[in-house]
Amino acid sequence: MNTELALLKFINHYVEHDPVKSSKRYNADQANLVETFGYNMVEKVHPKIFEECFVENIMKLKSKRISDEYVKIPLTPVQILHFKLLYYIVYTKKNYPNKLSKFNFSEDLSELLDNENKITNLYKEIKQIISN
Repeated sequence: MNTELALLKFINHYVEHDPVKSSKRYNADQANLVETFGYNMVEKVHPKIFEECFVENIMKLKSKRISDEYVKIPLTPVQILHFKLLYYIVYTKKNYPNKLSKFNFSEDLSELLDNENKITNLYKEIKQIISN
């Protein structure tokens, strides 16, 4: 699994943006999600703490330049769960790679896109693994 590719696949799939029309590679919503994900990963924030950054469609934006600013995010509850799952997977892969050895993830985790049952079930399973 390629962490950067999986994150970008998620961002580009769920957050509407036309880079040609806006002449910017990413919009503010996409940048906020990537920045918060990356900052928390670099700071080795446990996924349980990362989850606390989200309340409905509001996210606590954290980065080197911003601390604790709340922003609206254009994600549905299932998409937010998918984002949290992505963080759980990347965090676990980075810190406890043996715990994910039984999973056969694709390079970009595209098998999860728009698959609510798979997202929900995998989220519960990986959350349980990291809790032990």
